[in-house]
Amino acid sequence: MARIVSGGTRIYLIRHGQTVWNAEGRFQGQTDSALSDLGHRQASRLAIVLARVPFSAIYSSPLSRARLTAEVIANAHRLPVVEVADLREIGMGVWEGLTAAEITQRFGPVLEPRRRNPEWIAPQGGETLADVRARSMHAMLAIAARHAGTTVAVVAHGAVIKTVILTALDAPLTSYWRIRQENAAMNILDLGGDQPRVRVINETLHLSETPSERHQAE
Repeated sequence: MARIVSGGTRIYLIRHGQTVWNAEGRFQGQTDSALSDLGHRQASRLAIVLARVPFSAIYSSPLSRARLTAEVIANAHRLPVVEVADLREIGMGVWEGLTAAEITQRFGPVLEPRRRNPEWIAPQGGETLADVRARSMHAMLAIAARHAGTTVAVVAHGAVIKTVILTALDAPLTSYWRIRQENAAMNILDLGGDQPRVRVINETLHLSETPSERHQAE
């Protein structure tokens, strides 16, 4: 394994497994949506591939989809899951639970302006990406400081992960849509040292299923 940057913390930043609303194309935000059957299998695969990583701690968003994914990983390490409220998903306000088509039908053509300027445009009652970046980086830097020189796992959400990666890369939040973040994807960052380093983005090879495994799951 590559050396951790002096004074830094290696963070495996992981997106939760697929949920029922993910499968239906619904905006989740901070509303809880249960892991789908596929999501549970994805969490199990994460636990297998991460079993030998020497985690000193495992953190999670308090939302159940992230918490349950983290618990599966943590069980293999006999570690508790520490919830951090600032790791919760972006608040989507009145859009939560709706599909893109339903949002357009109810609120008009509001998705395109947000896509052009996600840093400052938010749904009614929701958050901007600037809001998410502020609280997410506060949480991530606190975790890095607490575990300097070690490796930790953090299970969170797409918006949290992408804003953290963009901040580490010193990239603008207008590049948000240029980063993919699949369910149960892994990202690896070094934070807290001389400068942030992003080592892996959206790693999903561990999610591949053989034909026999797919048949058993149906």
